[in-house]
Amino acid sequence: MRLGKLARSTPFRLAALYVLLFILSLSGGNVVAYNMVAAYLYERLDSHVMERYREIESAYEARGIDGAAAMIGSHGPAIRGQETLYLLRGVQGEFIAGNFRVPAVPTGFSTFTAEVEGGSSTNYRLYRGGLGDQQLVVGVSYDDTNRLRWIALVSFGWATAIVLGAGLGGGALLAFRTRRRIAVLSDTMKLVGEGHLGTRLPVSARQDDLDLLAVDVNSALEQLETSVAAMKQVTTDIAHDLKTPIGRLYLTLEDAIEKVADDATAKAVLETAVGEVLQISGTFEALLRISQIEAGARRRNFAPVRLDALVEEMLEIHQPIAEESGKQLSLLPGRGPSGSEISGDHDLLRQMCANLLANAIRHTPYGARIALASGLERNRPFLIVADNGPGIPEAERQKVFKRFYRLDKSRTSEGTGLGLSLVKAVADLHGADIVLSDRSPGLAVRVVFPAAAASGLTFQVPDR
Repeated sequence: MRLGKLARSTPFRLAALYVLLFILSLSGGNVVAYNMVAAYLYERLDSHVMERYREIESAYEARGIDGAAAMIGSHGPAIRGQETLYLLRGVQGEFIAGNFRVPAVPTGFSTFTAEVEGGSSTNYRLYRGGLGDQQLVVGVSYDDTNRLRWIALVSFGWATAIVLGAGLGGGALLAFRTRRRIAVLSDTMKLVGEGHLGTRLPVSARQDDLDLLAVDVNSALEQLETSVAAMKQVTTDIAHDLKTPIGRLYLTLEDAIEKVADDATAKAVLETAVGEVLQISGTFEALLRISQIEAGARRRNFAPVRLDALVEEMLEIHQPIAEESGKQLSLLPGRGPSGSEISGDHDLLRQMCANLLANAIRHTPYGARIALASGLERNRPFLIVADNGPGIPEAERQKVFKRFYRLDKSRTSEGTGLGLSLVKAVADLHGADIVLSDRSPGLAVRVVFPAAAASGLTFQVPDR
């Protein structure tokens, strides 16, 4: 999954939102916890300073100034950088005892930084108080306290980073899995949109929200399939039931024409009626054939069919028809190898080609050029019918395969609106794809069959 698609994924966005809210809450908690830890550490530090101060104060109370000086002297050599600092001054500010000297220290708690060897420094927490008329300063290093505070800060930072990484990673994983399931659902619904109403959405054992939705959609699809099947069956039954009476009507009209051969007016009316009956009969025949093809009943007639031979056959039949209409029908150059063949129903393939050629002849202007060809492209056999007529608008190209759909909304042109529906049914029966492309001007209808076993030539529609 691309990063952009992942970022637009609803599960990932929800996970990122929850992670953000959790990080904000965690950060607020970390700030409070850090301040509490720091306050506790500094409180302990001040207690430690006061503990040292009271030790000297107790010695002073017991033995006077000499006892305080002796206690200070017993706490270690007077070197810089040690953990505890002491300074005892007399009434005039003279140095009495201690291990550091500074010009002035404020009364109460304060801080002090002492330079040590190597260019580093040590930080101290100081407390200044009185021993009678003398002044005592006690300091304790708080570098360890700062290190503990830094460790706490880093720990909180790592905890936040781990939560952020785990949250976003979990969100990405959830988004990937959810998007993959949604992609399966989307692909299935595309198949339904293409007319495969028997397709059903997959339902897992988790029974989560997507599974419950899939169950409801499958139930709706089942009802839709039943309704469409019933409608198709009604259409087929009507066409089948009316086929016989329409045939009888046709014979009756033919007989009436023979009996009124001397009455030109009556004969013309009857011939018009015969034409209408033939068109109705053709519509019903087309409906029955489409239903039969969609049911797969003609698959048992599949046999090897050579496409180049089929093209030559259709060219021979329809070339005179095109010439009578003032059109030119010819072969396109660059056909594939003569041995290319597919497995299919020869009669249905002939009907498919006939419908495509009839459409091209009917809907192109006088003098138009129509071309027919077969070939191989990327190892897939194909048939193509191309013309330089008005073409089909891109928005209408998928609609023209629907039953009774016609570009001529007024329906003033000949035809039943079932020709391309039959073409689509035959193509689906053979597992072929139909590609409509613009020739500017004109239209190229390419029927591409499943991949052939043998390789062939790459074929392109030549310029007009």
